[in-house]
Amino acid sequence: MSVLHLHAVTKRFGAHTALDAVDLEVAEGEVVVVIGPSGSGKSTLVRAVHQLEPIDGGAMYLDGELLGHEEHRGALRPLPPKGVAAQRRRIGMVFQQFNLFGHFTALQNVTEAPRLVHRVGRARCEREARTLLERVGLGDRTGHYPSQLSGGQQQRVAIARALATAPRIMLFDEPTSALDPELVEEVLGVLRGLAADGLTMLVVTHEMAFAREVADRVVFMEAGRIVESGPPDELFTRPRSPRLRTFLARHAREVSA
Repeated sequence: MSVLHLHAVTKRFGAHTALDAVDLEVAEGEVVVVIGPSGSGKSTLVRAVHQLEPIDGGAMYLDGELLGHEEHRGALRPLPPKGVAAQRRRIGMVFQQFNLFGHFTALQNVTEAPRLVHRVGRARCEREARTLLERVGLGDRTGHYPSQLSGGQQQRVAIARALATAPRIMLFDEPTSALDPELVEEVLGVLRGLAADGLTMLVVTHEMAFAREVADRVVFMEAGRIVESGPPDELFTRPRSPRLRTFLARHAREVSA
């Protein structure tokens, strides 16, 4: 069974259709990377999975469980906020912006969710948080505040924080887009490590070389639709659709990097 299954997912913003009947599955341990031009629906896709954007049609399933809705008297109705929050705890999300608590240290940022949401004891939370910060290369920055960290370090804290709830799948929405070019590689290195560890991941990125190197499958979106998907070597070297060929031609240098 897929960890994540999207069936005919549709999202509209007024007259604009951001997601147009999207079908997508992510298997256990699979790294799926989503690419495409700006405005193609990539970020809306991961935000919909995290239930930050309610969908207007279709269905989403996590480990076979319907996301965002429940059956009631033979019909579906939206989940109450507590139900949505419970489902979100099984999905890690890393945003373009780091969204760290500025008055918390790196360690406190990572321990907050397990301690308050999962009611895990402080000692265990701190022990596991230190392990996660070591995993993202910040074992020596546990007592630093966000203002004392570079953008790349802040994003790595955000990744550790998302991992702290042991999610079934990790979502990344352009995790390097807010970083200076020299800091991008340190974050991509963490993602490579997570992929090598077998973490199930859905990654939206404009880093073409990273997509080609790390993805098990690459998905190309345009105008809210999945135009083409496949293994990276196949998709980048033998694109079938004219639109993907045009897109890759514009990013030829990044693809071959």
